[in-house]
Amino acid sequence: MHALSSLSLARARSTNLSAALAPAEYGYYFVIFYTVLGAPLGIILLGSIGSGFLLIPVLALCFLALGSDIQDILRAAWIPLACGLTYLFIQIGVHGESLYEPYVYPFGQWVISLVIVQALATHRPHFLNRFLWFTLLIGLSMVPYMTQSQGGGYERALVNRELGYSNPNAVAGWFGFCVVCMVIKGFIETHPGSRLLAWAMALISFYVVTMTVSRGAIIAIVGALLIASKRLLKGGFVPLLVLAGLVSGLVELGVFDQAVRSYSLRAGEETGRFRVWPLLIDKFLSSPLVGSGASHPGAITSTGKYVTPHNSFLLFAVASGIVPLVFFCAYLLRAGMAAFLIGGAEQGGTAFYLPLVVYAVLITCAGNMDFMTPWAIVSLALPLGRVLSTGDDD
Repeated sequence: MHALSSLSLARARSTNLSAALAPAEYGYYFVIFYTVLGAPLGIILLGSIGSGFLLIPVLALCFLALGSDIQDILRAAWIPLACGLTYLFIQIGVHGESLYEPYVYPFGQWVISLVIVQALATHRPHFLNRFLWFTLLIGLSMVPYMTQSQGGGYERALVNRELGYSNPNAVAGWFGFCVVCMVIKGFIETHPGSRLLAWAMALISFYVVTMTVSRGAIIAIVGALLIASKRLLKGGFVPLLVLAGLVSGLVELGVFDQAVRSYSLRAGEETGRFRVWPLLIDKFLSSPLVGSGASHPGAITSTGKYVTPHNSFLLFAVASGIVPLVFFCAYLLRAGMAAFLIGGAEQGGTAFYLPLVVYAVLITCAGNMDFMTPWAIVSLALPLGRVLSTGDDD
């Protein structure tokens, strides 16, 4: 009887926390919407107020809602928080970099977002499902601002620079997240209509990824779905045959013909990354403790072109040295271990965890600060939130 009473109290407390955090969740969605579409829609608040400042009241809502429980959230997120704070200390305190330096200011936003998202991932049931549909809708709203441009013998989508995510590779990473989630969601769904809707959204998202001709996103999608396949195929081959049929039909209709041509032309294209990476490793080894500063994250290649790392690990190493880099690696490893250990649970939501962590890690290997994007923060926070909570996140 006592056990039942304790369980009832725990469920009531969880429900209360979830309800109290609802304003923070929708406030977080507004900040993402404002970041991505604020400028092109002409809704910039108070002149040019940045989304980082808008995150502060959302963070305050989390503290007010959680009270003393915020300590659990800070403990869950302490490694990435230590990563971001030591990075900022080294940049501002050691190198004297400006807070508004392009490779400094976003870290303040990231630190705040880590706490907000960890709180939502821990105490808001079905947060991933809501976040997924919101992310997809925001992504689709970017499409009208995309144009096709000819370059290197192939067509590639260019994005209006007013958008919060105007780099084609960043857009590809955004839609790649939707692809991975929607494919997994289609396997988990039992209602045929819901399954077909999820896979239709996955195929639309994948088509947008191919428009960007981003190689890193394709590799990350394949890697994540390979990890997911071990568990998803336990549900039988009928869903797989349906998905294969949908893909084959689109291929026969020629939907992906242009993408195939573009990727075949870009497959061996050298963007300077493989030339600059050895230079950046040498640069890190010359100053391993504190790095060279955020204003000097790249190097000049033999072609005379200045190239940034396009790799999050090298960015940390070159800009801030070994300490933030170790924290960053520990952050990814901890999220991966948590996802792996709870990945065998039968609840539908856990099927997303390890594939999303793998996807986020692979994307970070091809971009400077992609780990700061909302979808990446959510992907890495979910497994740790599952450890703290007893709710299902599907």
